[in-house]
Amino acid sequence: MKKNVIWIYLLASILGVISIVLPTFFLPDLRQYDSPLFPLIRTGIEGISSWSFGLLFLSGFGVKLLSKLSSWKIGLSTMALFPIMAIFEMIVDPSSHNMLPIEFIFYAVYSVPAIIGAYLAQGTKKIIGRN
Repeated sequence: MKKNVIWIYLLASILGVISIVLPTFFLPDLRQYDSPLFPLIRTGIEGISSWSFGLLFLSGFGVKLLSKLSSWKIGLSTMALFPIMAIFEMIVDPSSHNMLPIEFIFYAVYSVPAIIGAYLAQGTKKIIGRN
């Protein structure tokens, strides 16, 4: 059971990264940013769009349909890899994240669509009797 939980959190985290990065490939006017390790991640975060928020919502919704984990934990896990990547970039280039405390607050705010999606999936499961 414990191993299954880790895989679900990992799935949510990967879907969170995909939700931020995927729109960078099809939004033509998006400015490309440089970064010591993860330029696509920085471009996605700096140019976050309604597409990213929609994909985060769908990520939370989908993961909650597949699991019985807490909705807020699923939502937060969609953004869990971003602080880790920021720390790695700071190790490589200490001047790369000069707004670090605020950056982590933004990551928490960006998890809200996934949390809402997970709670809506929870409600959907109750309505159709799959809880």
